[in-house]
Amino acid sequence: MPIWQQSMLALWLGIAILFILLIRLSRVAYREFAEDGLLPGLTMPPLPVHSLTTDEEEPFSTIYEAAEERHTILFVVDYGCAFCREMMPIVPKLAERYSNMPIKLIIMDKNVEQARMMWTLARGALPAVRVESDIEVVKKWRIHRFPFAYVINEKGVIVARQSVNKEKVEHFLDQLLKRENKNVLRRSHYAAEN
Repeated sequence: MPIWQQSMLALWLGIAILFILLIRLSRVAYREFAEDGLLPGLTMPPLPVHSLTTDEEEPFSTIYEAAEERHTILFVVDYGCAFCREMMPIVPKLAERYSNMPIKLIIMDKNVEQARMMWTLARGALPAVRVESDIEVVKKWRIHRFPFAYVINEKGVIVARQSVNKEKVEHFLDQLLKRENKNVLRRSHYAAEN
């Protein structure tokens, strides 16, 4: 085989290998960055949180302290997000309708005043804390879109997560409420048998 044919064969083989590597890399990147939020089963990484009423730092565990049979829903919002500000006026209705579920508002903002404005838009209907957001916080919690909802158990382990908006939030909470009620019934039935 002449040398020019060997060179062309080597060139095409190199191009094929690069193409395969590019496809594999794009699949890994898609899995890494396409999914918002930490995966269920992982523990929420602790971050310093500040109460909006006292502006004092609180332990991270205060976010998910709830009764053992109920999960805590965390709505993560940002003042810079137009969808979040749009969703805030329906928060009092959600707080009233789902009053038996522990729901907390996490406002990610460095500016205390903007966080308080966001809480005011929600009419203070839900307990709220402020997390000083920066690129490291966004990386730790893997949130690429706001508003975002996490459902966590009493140990801080993520049970479910979803990007929500004004239209999807009630459906998300209805589904969660059905699942929670089934779990409570199952636990009470199991406790009654023992």
